[in-house]
Amino acid sequence: MNDEPNAGQPQSGLTRRRLIASSIAGSLAAPLLFGERAAESAAAFDSLKAVPVYFPRSPFTPDIPDLSGKLAVVTGASRGNGRAIGEVLAELGATVIGTSRKPAGVPAPPAFPLVALDIADAASVATFPARLAATAAFRRRGAVDILANNAGRFVFGEIVPLSVANLPLYTAQRDLALRTLYSGHVLMTNVIRPLMPSQGYARVIFTVSIAAWYTGENLPGASGIDTYASAKTALRTYAANLRAALAAAQSNVRVSTVNPYVMNTALAQHPNPIYTQPVNAVGESPTDGDFNTAVRSVRALLSAGLPPRMVGDTYGQLLRMTEPTAHVVVGSPNEPLATQGFNIPIEAQIPRDNQISAIPLDVA
Repeated sequence: MNDEPNAGQPQSGLTRRRLIASSIAGSLAAPLLFGERAAESAAAFDSLKAVPVYFPRSPFTPDIPDLSGKLAVVTGASRGNGRAIGEVLAELGATVIGTSRKPAGVPAPPAFPLVALDIADAASVATFPARLAATAAFRRRGAVDILANNAGRFVFGEIVPLSVANLPLYTAQRDLALRTLYSGHVLMTNVIRPLMPSQGYARVIFTVSIAAWYTGENLPGASGIDTYASAKTALRTYAANLRAALAAAQSNVRVSTVNPYVMNTALAQHPNPIYTQPVNAVGESPTDGDFNTAVRSVRALLSAGLPPRMVGDTYGQLLRMTEPTAHVVVGSPNEPLATQGFNIPIEAQIPRDNQISAIPLDVA
C-alpha cells in the first residue's frame, strides 16, 4: 500500500481542495427538512455512520502468491488508474495487454502493449477479440484469465439543457457517456467471457466509483455530474447481478467491483471529459459561470486526490483472493490519504442520502 502523498504535489491545490471539502462538509451537516417524521428522527439518522473497509488492505495475506501464468486484459490502460492496474498486475507476474482508443498517440506508453479499443463503439468492442488474437501474448496463453473493465471518462454538464438549441448536443453526449461508462463494459464482458477458461481461475473486475453508492441529491453541485454517477450506478448494478447469476450457475468466473474515492488522475482534465454542453478550448463554458465553478472544483479535487497505485494494489489484492470480496472501496482512514480521498463529505453523504430514500433506515 502506498501511504505517501504524490511527490511534488502543489500545496496550493491541496489547500483549495480542503477548502472545497470543508464547504461541502459544512453544507451536509446543515439541517435538512423532509417532513415532520424526518425532522423528529434527524438525531437518530445522524447517529448512522458509514464504516467502510478500505482497500488496499494493510496488512494483507494473499491466498494466491502471485499471478504468474495469467493473461490480463486491462481497458483504459494508457494512464491513470488503468495504467496503475496494469503495472501492478505485471509486477505480480501476469502478462498484461492494455487497451487505448488511440495507442499510437499515447505519450510515454506503459511497458505492456496497448491494443486499440473504443469502449463506446460497439463495432470496436465486437472486433476486439480478433485484434487480441493477433497478439503474441494471447497466442501463447490462448485464454484471458483476468478482465479489468476499467476504461472511462468524466462527464460534465448541467442536468437541465441550457436551451432547446443545445438539446441535440446534450442528448448525444449523454448517450456517449452511457456507452463509455456502462454499456461498453457490458459488451466487453460478453465478448471476453467466451475466451476465459471454463474451469479454474477466471476473474472479471469493474472499476466503478464511490459516486455509484449515493445519489448526490443532497450534495451541492452533484447534478452537474449526474450522468457520470448514473452510468456508474448502472455499472455497479450490472456487476452485482452478473456476480449473482454466475454464482447461481456455479461458474468459475468471480466478479468484483472496485470503487475509488477521489483519485489523482487526468479524468477531469480537458480534453478528456465528455461535455454535455458547449465548451471552449480549455473545457469551460463561455456563458455558464456555475458550470465553470463546478468544473474547476472537480479538477482541483482530483489534482490532489489519492495515488492511482492504490487502485492497482486493490486489484492486485482482489485477484489473489480465492473468493474475492464482492464490492470494495479504495481509500484510507489515515492522513494525508483520508483528506486526499475526500472521506468526510463522501461518508457523511451515505446516511444523509438515505434520509430521502423511499425505504429509509432507522435505528429502532
